[in-house]
Amino acid sequence: MTFTATKIVAGVISALVGFTLAIQPLMSQSDPPNTTIALAPYLIEPSATSTTATTVFYINPSATVCQQFSALAVNLGWPVKQRDKLEYVMQRESRCTPNSHNKRDTVGQSYGLLQINSFWCEGPNSYLQKTGLITSCEKLLHAQTNLKAGLIIWTRSGWSPWRLPK
Repeated sequence: MTFTATKIVAGVISALVGFTLAIQPLMSQSDPPNTTIALAPYLIEPSATSTTATTVFYINPSATVCQQFSALAVNLGWPVKQRDKLEYVMQRESRCTPNSHNKRDTVGQSYGLLQINSFWCEGPNSYLQKTGLITSCEKLLHAQTNLKAGLIIWTRSGWSPWRLPK
């Protein structure tokens, strides 16, 4: 049996591919949770409710977390012109942490990326519950829901609920 360079290279490549495929399930079961995996659903998710032609922002996984969430927000309907201010608000309010929960807010509790106050979501007659977006304030700890709720509030009241500097 003659071994040529082509056969040797093909054998090595086949062995590496086979080993990689065989070990992949083992690695995924034993690896510790990766915090970047939580962002995976947001990488290319355009708004499902939009009926107009819009630009879909494909989110760069190498971008900052705030940039990734602001791109998701644009995909959910936020105006592109508000993206920089939205990043500023998310950074200031939650450090761009989707499950941020402030239990000691001066006017109740605040939830999520935009730290939406419980005033907007507490009780069945609250503004956000009446819109049908949420059934409880805890739903605002999900990034996509928080950004949608923030858009509803922003559309109604502008940036005033976040008391931005002039």
